[in-house]
Amino acid sequence: MSRIPKRFTILIAWTGKSPFTLSIHPLILATILLSAISFPVVSVARLFHDVNAENSVLTQENTSLNQQAQEILEEVQALEAEIDALQQRAGMSEEANSSQQPSFLSQGGAIARRDTQFFLNTAERQLPELIESLKRQVEPALEQTLERENARPRGFPVKATVRKTSEFGMRRSPFGGGREFHAGLDFVAAYGSPIHATAPGRVIKAEMSGGYGYHVVIDHGYGYKTLYAHLASLAVTPGTTIDRHAIVGTLGNTGRSTGPHLHYEVHYENDPVDPETYLD
Repeated sequence: MSRIPKRFTILIAWTGKSPFTLSIHPLILATILLSAISFPVVSVARLFHDVNAENSVLTQENTSLNQQAQEILEEVQALEAEIDALQQRAGMSEEANSSQQPSFLSQGGAIARRDTQFFLNTAERQLPELIESLKRQVEPALEQTLERENARPRGFPVKATVRKTSEFGMRRSPFGGGREFHAGLDFVAAYGSPIHATAPGRVIKAEMSGGYGYHVVIDHGYGYKTLYAHLASLAVTPGTTIDRHAIVGTLGNTGRSTGPHLHYEVHYENDPVDPETYLD
């Protein structure tokens, strides 16, 4: 059986130099070899650990960035949808919507396939444009629409218990002598019941006449006017600006009347229209 030598002899030579020998104990040689092998293994393991840790941080940051981008995209889409709804309510044409309003939704599929930074850059660019569009185009048009809607007469002019006795249109004359056109609605209620304006506006008449008796006419703008006739008393004067529901007088029996009641008319563009459609 061979025996492990007590020492190893190593011949070391390099170009241009004389070789020399090195005698070394086996244990020392083994230690040197193990150290040389383990060093690169430890270094590579540490390198992989550092790379994995960095990748994990980058993945987390990218996930967070993607979430922020998605939230911003949803906010932009919601804002654009709201602007579109407001434009429709304001009566803005589809041509104006498509040519003057920046569109984020129209890019939908293409945006979803691009990177996160594109999301953020696009949102950052279009949010101010959408807000500017809202302020410059939509808000003024919507404000005018709301004013027009507010000018429209709405509700009953008498808040007390009432009974309609004569509809809008052709009817048999209550005074005899055939048929006649009735330009409003008649409401019967307790004598002296308050009469309310059905829309805000400016009083243009508050006076006595032979047919209507004491009566009030209010110009609400946007083509709307209302008339309240056969009043017992007047509570407003011409030139006064009043709010919706303001009291204009009290129910009476003045003028050409068959009994205590309110004769109520709605006019649009100077033509009488059926008040029934304005009671809701």
